[in-house]
Amino acid sequence: MSDTHSPEQPTAFVDASAIVAMVDRNDRSHADAVDAYHGLKDQHYRLFTTNLVLAEVVQLLNDGVGADVARQFLRDHRLAVYHATEEDEARAVAMVMTSRSQRGLSYVDAVSLVVMEKLGVGDAFVVDTTFLAEAN
Repeated sequence: MSDTHSPEQPTAFVDASAIVAMVDRNDRSHADAVDAYHGLKDQHYRLFTTNLVLAEVVQLLNDGVGADVARQFLRDHRLAVYHATEEDEARAVAMVMTSRSQRGLSYVDAVSLVVMEKLGVGDAFVVDTTFLAEAN
């Protein structure tokens, strides 16, 4: 994935929480997540995630709905994937270390926020409201 996005085409980052909610039909947010995904696609959003989010998703799916579903997602997903750089990760470490969040900022969320800032992306497809709180 390139470091820029088209100003004509809106771009949104996709968090692990949204992916898991879409894949896991038993997730309490499944229907809302699927509707939101279709809404983003109808608005011609370009959706992307990071390699670290993919790793998190596979683990969450393994633990939640099983390895077969996790492997199927990994094989079949069509999201653009941004690969975090050493610079992105160094900035994320600094964010984690200085976070004042009561629950603590996760490393994956920090990398996601760094990448969104770096790419100038303000929209995120998330279910996890704590991610949204960290983004503000």
